[in-house]
Amino acid sequence: MQSDVQETRRDSTRLKQASWGVLLAGVLLSLWSWMNAGQRIQTEADLAFEGRTRAYTHHLMQVVDHHVDVLVSFQAMFRVNGHVDLSTFQAHHQALQVAHEYPALQAVQYAPLVSHGERDAFMHQMRKLYPHYRLVPEGEREFYLPVTYNLPMAGNQAAFGYDMAFEPVRRRVMEDARDSGRPQVSPPIRLIQGGNEPLAVLVRLPLYRHGAPIDTEAERRAAFAGVVSGVIRISDLVAQAGQDWADLHLRIDDTLATDHSELYDSARGPSPRAFQPPPHTDAIDQRNASLNVGSRHWTLTYTRQPVAALTQPFPLALLIGGLLGSGALFALLQAAASRHARAAAMAASLSKQARDSEARLRSVVDHTIDGILTVSPSGTILSVNQAVCRIFGHPESAMIGQHLGLLLPGANEAHGGQGVEAFLQSQPVGMAGLGRRTEGQRSNGQSFPLDLAISCMEHEGRKQYIGIVRDLSAQQAAERAIVEAHKQLNEVDEMRRVIVHNAPYAIFVLNLQGVIQTVNPAGERLLGFKANELVGRCSAQHFFDEEQLRERAQLLSMRLGEQITPTEVLVHLARATSSVPTEWVLHRKDGSQLVAELLVTEISNEFSSLTGYVAMAYDVTSRREAEDQVQHMAMHDALTALPNRNMLQEQLRLSLVSAEREQRAMAMMFLDLDRFKKINDTLGHHIGDSVIIEVGRRLREAMRTSDIVARLGGDEFVILLTSLGEVADGERVAAKLLELFADPIRIGPHELRVTPSIGLALYPTHGTDAITLMRHADLAMYQAKNKGRNRVQVYSDQMDAPSVDTLVLENDLYHALERQELRLHYQPQFDCRSGHITGAEALLRWEHNGRLVPPSEFIPLAEETGLIVPMGEWVLRQACETAQRWREFSGWPLRIAVNLSALQLDRPDLIETVSRALRDTGLPATALELEITESIVVRESLRAADVLAQLRALGVGIAIDDFGVGYSSFSYLRELPVDRFKLDRSFLSSVPQSQGDSRLVAALIAMGHRLEVGIVAEGVETEDQAQFLRDHGCDEVQGYHLGRPMPAAAFADMLQAHARSMRPIEQVSHQPVTDR
Repeated sequence: MQSDVQETRRDSTRLKQASWGVLLAGVLLSLWSWMNAGQRIQTEADLAFEGRTRAYTHHLMQVVDHHVDVLVSFQAMFRVNGHVDLSTFQAHHQALQVAHEYPALQAVQYAPLVSHGERDAFMHQMRKLYPHYRLVPEGEREFYLPVTYNLPMAGNQAAFGYDMAFEPVRRRVMEDARDSGRPQVSPPIRLIQGGNEPLAVLVRLPLYRHGAPIDTEAERRAAFAGVVSGVIRISDLVAQAGQDWADLHLRIDDTLATDHSELYDSARGPSPRAFQPPPHTDAIDQRNASLNVGSRHWTLTYTRQPVAALTQPFPLALLIGGLLGSGALFALLQAAASRHARAAAMAASLSKQARDSEARLRSVVDHTIDGILTVSPSGTILSVNQAVCRIFGHPESAMIGQHLGLLLPGANEAHGGQGVEAFLQSQPVGMAGLGRRTEGQRSNGQSFPLDLAISCMEHEGRKQYIGIVRDLSAQQAAERAIVEAHKQLNEVDEMRRVIVHNAPYAIFVLNLQGVIQTVNPAGERLLGFKANELVGRCSAQHFFDEEQLRERAQLLSMRLGEQITPTEVLVHLARATSSVPTEWVLHRKDGSQLVAELLVTEISNEFSSLTGYVAMAYDVTSRREAEDQVQHMAMHDALTALPNRNMLQEQLRLSLVSAEREQRAMAMMFLDLDRFKKINDTLGHHIGDSVIIEVGRRLREAMRTSDIVARLGGDEFVILLTSLGEVADGERVAAKLLELFADPIRIGPHELRVTPSIGLALYPTHGTDAITLMRHADLAMYQAKNKGRNRVQVYSDQMDAPSVDTLVLENDLYHALERQELRLHYQPQFDCRSGHITGAEALLRWEHNGRLVPPSEFIPLAEETGLIVPMGEWVLRQACETAQRWREFSGWPLRIAVNLSALQLDRPDLIETVSRALRDTGLPATALELEITESIVVRESLRAADVLAQLRALGVGIAIDDFGVGYSSFSYLRELPVDRFKLDRSFLSSVPQSQGDSRLVAALIAMGHRLEVGIVAEGVETEDQAQFLRDHGCDEVQGYHLGRPMPAAAFADMLQAHARSMRPIEQVSHQPVTDR
């Protein structure tokens, strides 16, 4: 049936494809017929256009030649007779019927050459005939060519007496005719006669003295006696040629003309029906022809109306008829295809229902716990479900068609004659009496017990057997485990009393299946169960957190590259990490949870065969809670319990990612209390701490739960608005914060009025990364203080502009090394217990223009410009050289500490640089300690670990500077090769007055000792701080109370005196701290 459905679908598809093919072919054929018909019409029109223009051009040329021939006949009269009087001139004009036969010839004129000396006699002679005759224009000239004969006189009076040699254009035509001896034609010229069409061309024919030689140009000039001239109107000339300009346009241009080339335009004629061509005409609708008239070159441009061949009725009829026929045929084929498709869909629906029913039945069979298979009477396997595949480990394809003996070895013995029935009847009945107990064999050859139930059925007239099998391995193992457990119960009591009873750790003995065989009292206390509730009854897996067990099974699977089930995790722990304890969450009987360190090892008998496992567990819940407390203290402010800088940076990073993804605005506010130091100085730190707590409470209660309120330290708070509906909301919230401080703060008997200065920076307007946003909010806060405090200041770009002094300082820094302006000062470090000098930290100073530039001003510039790399190499070499010199003359085992920047840590040649400095200066590697800030290590932990390991391989010590300021993660604390932690001075500022800070410092010292890392406390400024550190086991101290940074010479004197005395140094300098 399925094949019929598919064939019907293919028929429907073929009909649809055929319909589209017919439609495409019909459209293409219609388009081709349309284009072809249009092309034929276009070709016929082009041929007609070509013939028409060629015929008219030829006719026009003949008309022009006839008019020139008329003028040549007048020239011939003068050549024959030498002189022609007016009456003869008029008689010839009448005989030719010029006015009737040659209407384009407006005037036929004769002008003799009159020299200046002959002018008066000529004028006297002419005025006898014409009393009013005058020379136009008047004036004296070398010679004249006055019009003497002018036929007809009517309409040409203005030309009578006109000097043809006066105007330059007319003179040039005359001279060309004189010099060439041939008729010459002028460019389009405006007639002095005027009239409806003042534009015409002049034809000049030269006359020479009768009998004079005219072979050369010089002879022709000498013999020149005058000209016969004709005035030809082009419009009349065109009209005489005969043409209807209703559907054709003609334009005649003189291509040699310089000023005005147009001779004629049919659209400007008197006929209202004249065709006016469009501004832009296709080349196919134009034809050009040329006429040579005298010495002039005329271009005739014919323009016809566009043919629009494709929109003619016949092509359009072909196109529309073809498209309609194609569409009708397409619709018929589509309708037939739709009928086939509906029939196929109906058949497919019925087929799908049958397949779904079969699939549901197959799914039920495949998802049963028991295996189901069908077997022929001869023992051939006909079908199996998925449970059979899971039980025996064979794929389905490997079992179909095979003998039953592949799965049941006992069936091979009955293969000879008795058949399947005899084999089945020979199997013992199981304990439940439902099936027959037999033995199966897995794909790996392992034998196992199973339960087998057989029934008989008829299928298509043939007998078949249905077998249902169940794996009894687990049941049999459990039965054996129960029996074994009862045997061991009698031996447990003595073993507990002697070995296990008093063990502080919980001890569990497990068999290979993970069932508890023995447990000691510590284990009973750990889990809250009695021994008789555990032994032989519970698997160890029962007490583990299921989610944690699945997670570690997945991690183990990824690491080993094979599938590990949760029940196999403990087995792999025993094999791979038998000497390393791991932490697990366990469930007690009362439902509570605990964290325990678990160590699992294997148990083997005297034959080295694995018999079980021993699991030892120790409750570390209290230790974990203490570590969590330390972690909480590292992420929260000890005084206010608000998030500290570490948590703020992490939350800011996550919020920026979310804001960028969701395209929303955020706001960050830096809030600093105005004149808070005055409260501490006058009322004491305990009052100041209470104020800080109350401010933190007010800020937290005023903000949304989604917003973040953090304390950076001192009286500085940060408020992060993680989501703003609009940018203006940030300023409204900041104004709301100002209102929180309108009410005074009551601390005991004191009523204190505290005001804040708030700096506001908006995301993404004022920054798109955490560093920029915090820096801009901080700048805005300082601007608020500078403008009078107790106000909100929004960040602007002007706040961040570097000053001219900063730019000058940066430029001078480039020359600091070559000018030898860098100096090293050394601050001593002391053993906290003995008071002996243990080392010195090399601190870079810049002596510039007679003053020491603070490191806070030039170190950031050096890091930004990259100068920190060569400066750092100079510091390293100088410090090593100085330290070795001190060690040699004093004999004191001094350690020198040098700070390492992030850019230096990125350098691939760092190891070689340090090695070379030690080699060149002779300083032992163990006497050098490199300090790296915690933020660099956390940001680049993997790369930093590799570099620090290489430095440690040289013997160099490693210290983490500013410890506790960054994000302290136990993962990097354990993994990095670190010798010392240097506690940041900010932790000691309120020690021992602040209990919170004191607890934090004590916890950090204890944690360092637990990690076997030395602790150096920076910023010790009072004896109380030094005593607190001694009491809590701090290793080394450093600070202004014990010794200020000093030049090398001063430090050398102090070291030499210390080495001679070998006495504890309690205090080197007690000067007040004014500058760091």
